Amino acid sequence: MTDDKECTECGDYVAVLRWRLGYKTCLHCGEKEAKKVRHTVAPMPKSNYILITDLSLLKGLNSSHKGGVGLSL
Repeated sequence: MTDDKECTECGDYVAVLRWRLGYKTCLHCGEKEAKKVRHTVAPMPKSNYILITDLSLLKGLNSSHKGGVGLSL
C-alpha cells in the first residue's frame, strides 16, 4: 500500500499532509483554482461588512450611494 496521492487535476504528486487537510490538488493546480475565485468585503452603511462574490451586487450597491462613482473590476 502506498501513501502517494495524485492531484485530481493533473495527476502529479500531492503531499500526504496536504491530502489529509482536504486538498485534492497539487500546489500548482490549487493556486490556479484559487486565482479563479474573486470576492471582496464591503462595508454597509450603519451596518456590518458583507462578503460579495457577485460583481453585479457590488455594482448595485455602489450605484445606490449619492455621488457614487462607477466601479470596474
